[in-house]
Amino acid sequence: MTANVHRAARIAVNLLHIVPGEVGGSEEYAVRTLAAYARHGSPDLVPVLHVLTPFVNAHRPLCEAFETVVCPLDGGNRVRRILAELTWLAARTAEVDAVHHLGGRLPGRGRRPAAVTIHDLQPLLRPENFSPAKRAFMARSLPRTARQADLLVAPSHAVADKLASRLGVSAERLAVVSVGAERIADGPNQPTGPPTVLYPSATYPHKNHVVLVEAFARIADRHSAARLVMTGGPGRADGEVRAAVLATGLGDRIALTGRIPTAELETLLAGAAVVAFPSAYEGFGIPVLEALAAGVPVVVGAGTPAAEMAGGLVPVLDSSDPAAWAEALDLLLSDADRRDRVARAGLTRVVGRTWENSAARLEDAWRRLLAAGRS
Repeated sequence: MTANVHRAARIAVNLLHIVPGEVGGSEEYAVRTLAAYARHGSPDLVPVLHVLTPFVNAHRPLCEAFETVVCPLDGGNRVRRILAELTWLAARTAEVDAVHHLGGRLPGRGRRPAAVTIHDLQPLLRPENFSPAKRAFMARSLPRTARQADLLVAPSHAVADKLASRLGVSAERLAVVSVGAERIADGPNQPTGPPTVLYPSATYPHKNHVVLVEAFARIADRHSAARLVMTGGPGRADGEVRAAVLATGLGDRIALTGRIPTAELETLLAGAAVVAFPSAYEGFGIPVLEALAAGVPVVVGAGTPAAEMAGGLVPVLDSSDPAAWAEALDLLLSDADRRDRVARAGLTRVVGRTWENSAARLEDAWRRLLAAGRS
């Protein structure tokens, strides 16, 4: 009598869009979700990572947790990276059961069922934030991806709703794998040292760093010990942001650190009096969730998924209004009781939002993808 041996399904995970340190929140989202899957995922679904050479050094524990296939490119040349997806990746995923592309587009329609994670629709909704070449490229590739992928994965219900309304994706082809937090604090943080306003974000135009710099300058005299720390890699607005800092004359109290290690960012977060997040557009906004989960009061820009999640007592402001941001920061830095109430309100909004739950949703999405391939 022959035993019926169940073969595990192999899911090729395309991470070739990740040049470590250059893609911001989408890198954190991918790495943390997959790391949680390594700890809690089902043994009958086996991810096979496909990565660029620098990814291995940047995320060695993740690469050691899964079978990893390394593309011999550093990712510096975008055209070569795109061509590698069409050739190198296609050749190496011919025998897997399904493919999940996490870079926001479908490179080509292969024989295997394919899922694509689309982090946001910013190239269509805010095209002014992109170069003409990238605008034209994404204006073609996003609708094609929406038509051809077997499953579209979004990091928030807000992005899923936009995929449905803007690109006509049916509910049957949509999955939400939301972001999570590593841990959730028992109560508000108790920072020591100089009051710190923290903004963890790369300097892209829609992130509105200049608004925050101007807001901080308005309250600097009233809060003479306070400082503003902005972390994250340099984006297209980096020169403008640095010029704004210089114009305030507060260079000794405003820091642009660039991208920093996760452990260092966690230390900054633990000591922050406020996390300010004036971004005008987000697919989700991982730093907001992390701040809320750490018990740090948050001020967020209106009209983003992060603002919808924050809700309640958390201040939600017009991202373009420095006066409103100055007032909100002043109130939180001046009133310890208010700060405590806002932090506690934020903690109630993140219950259950863990990376383990994100990994469970990812597993559900992969099972739906495999079922689509069998139908």
